[in-house]
Amino acid sequence: METITSRIYKPADFSAGQLHEMLVTLGRKGFSPEMAAEVASTKSGKAEQIVGLFAAVPGIGQMIADHQIFYHKFFGMDVDFSSVRIPEKRVGFDRLIIVAQGLTPNKVYEVCRQNFKCWRYTDDLDKSTAGLHERDPMNGHYAIWVRDRIEADGELKNKSANQIKAEGLTTETLTERLIHELKFFDETGQHLNIDNITLCSGSRGSGGGVPGVSWGGVGHVVGVGWCGPRDAGGFLRARAVVS
Repeated sequence: METITSRIYKPADFSAGQLHEMLVTLGRKGFSPEMAAEVASTKSGKAEQIVGLFAAVPGIGQMIADHQIFYHKFFGMDVDFSSVRIPEKRVGFDRLIIVAQGLTPNKVYEVCRQNFKCWRYTDDLDKSTAGLHERDPMNGHYAIWVRDRIEADGELKNKSANQIKAEGLTTETLTERLIHELKFFDETGQHLNIDNITLCSGSRGSGGGVPGVSWGGVGHVVGVGWCGPRDAGGFLRARAVVS
């Protein structure tokens, strides 16, 4: 069955009667011309929110099954995610990421390295971020939702890790970002962050530094670099998480 968001509709796809009745019905609820202008604006994000109210979450069960296949294929793990708590989905957060118990940055990085070119600022990512993650799969599997986009969130550009923490925002950890990379590569053969860097502000180093992940550079590699906790810029962007 075709979902409401599975194709792009043109004005001609709607009858004049449909448009009229929709506006009349909304008007009875207090919908104003000013609100209509907000919906029509591509910058407001209101149209996306409205469509999200009608679009059912497609195939959660299939997403879970896909992750089980993914972990068997890349990690040799036979996992059962049927009892994993799936967070309540928010509008715009369409990619599910399930993090399997026992994974660490080193373990995920090594699997990435076996499948595409990689670089890291230290030989031991686990040691440099030991225990300093907002979420940690040592005690069990867990799931998060993130925005399904190649570039990290433009909504969070020019925000340092310190600012993100002060605002109480929840963002990807290094382990989550590497799983995100590998899962996206498995599905598409492509990479994330072609033009920008993911600030993995959900993780910290013992000195307060923050990992960053991107793709590109000489030889086109997935690189795990290091940022300062106050570093900010248009190219440095965290990825928000629903957990």
